[in-house]
Amino acid sequence: MTVEVPRAEIDRSAALRACPLLREFTEVGIRVLAEAVEQRYVGRETYAFRAGEASTALSVIAKGTLQLVPREGGAPLADVGAGDTVGSFSLLIGGEHLLSALAIKDVELLELSKETFARLEKSHPRTALKLTLALAQDLAERLREAKGPLREFLVWQISKRQAEGR
Repeated sequence: MTVEVPRAEIDRSAALRACPLLREFTEVGIRVLAEAVEQRYVGRETYAFRAGEASTALSVIAKGTLQLVPREGGAPLADVGAGDTVGSFSLLIGGEHLLSALAIKDVELLELSKETFARLEKSHPRTALKLTLALAQDLAERLREAKGPLREFLVWQISKRQAEGR
């Protein structure tokens, strides 16, 4: 017989305030997001998501650590913890996860699904726009910090899409 241990509810506002992506948000914006996100538990040594699966939510890590692993397996690429985000592309362009995320400690995520984000665009357009701009700025900073072949590939992809008019 399995006994489920009740988990404590995360202070959503505090966890979102600790997220660098949301550093420019007002208390009102944080409160709006805190009411919109869903809490999800991922047990140790369990995947939060796998590469190739549909990316359906922006996740803020409220507690614990995820290890990002390439699709083909191999050496982990990075560990991300409290305050970090994963799944940013899901709200901007959709698609699938490029990496797998394995919980190396128990993890509590605060997730904003694409569907909830679409409702947020109607009910709280300023908050939704601010989040979109924060995601775009975060992506731009990551591109700027990319080095070597990754940077060259990303620049090539962007210039190719611009030439195709996308």
